[in-house]
Amino acid sequence: MTDEQTTTNPITSTTNTNQDEELIQRKQTETQLQNIQNEIRDTQPLTSELLPLSSLTASFQREEEEEKTSSSSFKEESQTLESKYKYLRKVRGDGNCYYRAFLYAVCENVLLLLGSSKDGGEVELNRLIELAKNSIDLVTQRGYDRSTIEMFYEELVDLFTSLSSSSSSNDTSSQQQQQQLTQSTLHTTLNEENAMSDYCTWYLRLLTACHLKSDPDRFIHFLDVEDCPGGAIGMDVPTFCSREVEPMGRECSMVQVLALAEVMGVRVVIEYMDGRGGGGGGLVCHEFGPEDAKMKIFLLYRPGHYDILYK
Repeated sequence: MTDEQTTTNPITSTTNTNQDEELIQRKQTETQLQNIQNEIRDTQPLTSELLPLSSLTASFQREEEEEKTSSSSFKEESQTLESKYKYLRKVRGDGNCYYRAFLYAVCENVLLLLGSSKDGGEVELNRLIELAKNSIDLVTQRGYDRSTIEMFYEELVDLFTSLSSSSSSNDTSSQQQQQQLTQSTLHTTLNEENAMSDYCTWYLRLLTACHLKSDPDRFIHFLDVEDCPGGAIGMDVPTFCSREVEPMGRECSMVQVLALAEVMGVRVVIEYMDGRGGGGGGLVCHEFGPEDAKMKIFLLYRPGHYDILYK
């Protein structure tokens, strides 16, 4: 046996060692992320029960007393928020919170409109049902495979249709009557794991992506470095959608907020609680979507997260 046959190549050996270390680190990171996701799923419902807004102020007060964080600015902002709103509904912080909050708030507002003396509840519901039904054409025109997305599309149509037995389906059978959602059954339905809430949330992501792709020259100017972990400089709209919009668990930036509000025809009012409104500065509030929309929903933004607000 020659020396050449028995000598280990140091370059190859170092490369293999580095690859092994990278693989171990990647697996450790994946395990840590999965543990975090499991903890979130085990401790946070998809959407909470209705909570008094004072509970948010109290939580900041506790944090300040326990000196866990400097939360005086957030506490001041929360107190300001109490002068405008009475309740909030927390949404699971799994990266899908904006879409999930939007879905829940829209469905809940439809039920409130249907149960009130105000006109327009059935009209708005039928608009949403028709929009959902016609959306399959919008999605397939943007290159998505119909057979792949059809199940998610049907879930959104079914959800909107089930909000009222007198919807445009004209199905007056006893079975349809039993399927009509109320506030209580809506909450139960949209809190089932790996079910309608997740399916509809992903389909809303798809509609958001389609709307962005429908006018890339306009929306490209909304993309900035903060919208993407790797930076969005030089990134086109389709690439942004494939990385930041379509995958579940990706946080939502302003451009997605705007796109979903527009494609669904809903006015979205967002109160920003980011620690900059303390000291009497007040809260920043932005509105998205059509100004003449019949439906308006209210959301609370805290860094990286959205919840639902109620007056």
